[in-house]
Amino acid sequence: EIALLRDRGVEHIMWLDDDLLKDQKRAIGLFNEITRRNLGITWDATNGLIAASCEDEVVAAMAASGCIAVNIGMESGNPQILRQIKKPGRVENFLEAAEVFRKYEQIHACVLLMLGFPGETLAMIQDTVNVARRMDLDWHRVVQLQPLPNTPIYDSMVAQGLIQPV
Repeated sequence: EIALLRDRGVEHIMWLDDDLLKDQKRAIGLFNEITRRNLGITWDATNGLIAASCEDEVVAAMAASGCIAVNIGMESGNPQILRQIKKPGRVENFLEAAEVFRKYEQIHACVLLMLGFPGETLAMIQDTVNVARRMDLDWHRVVQLQPLPNTPIYDSMVAQGLIQPV
């Protein structure tokens, strides 16, 4: 499919899959095949990657296959908030992933941060800032929490009286 797209003039693709790296063996196989076929495309995974999957062997294959940008969805650098939002990662995962990405200058790496979680204190926000600084990636994107209807955090915030139902 990628070769077909390239033959039709596509030079860049964007993976919109949070679980692109979930099966690391499969992902490495995909990236190695892109490299083997010399498809000459660039690609990004700017929808967000799970930090725990960003191991050196995976990222090396990503870089060789044309990856030029990734986003790591950390959301918070505070362990309590990470547990509260059921984030499948710990602060250590994010720091380790950042260490790997810093080895590959051709990959523009960004960490996605979110502020305004229920019960989040200024000290918890400072934890997020501190972890993002320690990650030392190319960019940091900070957004305000926007709880969407029919999500657990939205339902919880309505139940707590923090927001009005839509």
